[in-house]
Amino acid sequence: MPQEKTLETKVEARAYPIAEPKGNTVAFASVTIDDKFAVNGLRVVSGEKGPFVAMPQTRDAKGEWRDLAFPTTAALRKEISDTVLTEYAAALDELVAKRESTVDKLREAAKAAKDRPAPATNKEKAAHRSAGAEL
Repeated sequence: MPQEKTLETKVEARAYPIAEPKGNTVAFASVTIDDKFAVNGLRVVSGEKGPFVAMPQTRDAKGEWRDLAFPTTAALRKEISDTVLTEYAAALDELVAKRESTVDKLREAAKAAKDRPAPATNKEKAAHRSAGAEL
């Protein structure tokens, strides 16, 4: 009987959070397995028990949803799920940091604008011009 090889499977993922989700899907993701096989169209779905990863699907002739690609072992499914969810959390952290940075920049700009003198109105400009013409 041939011996079964147990090799580590390398799973890399990218997650793309949806800025304003309209349904349960909060992000899309892609995975690359062992630098040899890539799968796009995975979804991170917000469920009652927390987020989970849904495989890419299509609707069959009967109108039922079928997975297009899927892991054949529970261990690989768990590894894909864990990797995608970790990447999703990191992408969310990055988005929050960018938003905070943008808010800080807006606050600084508002403070600088508040400290600057207001631009002259048309009446003030006209009065300044006429005063200069008299001299």
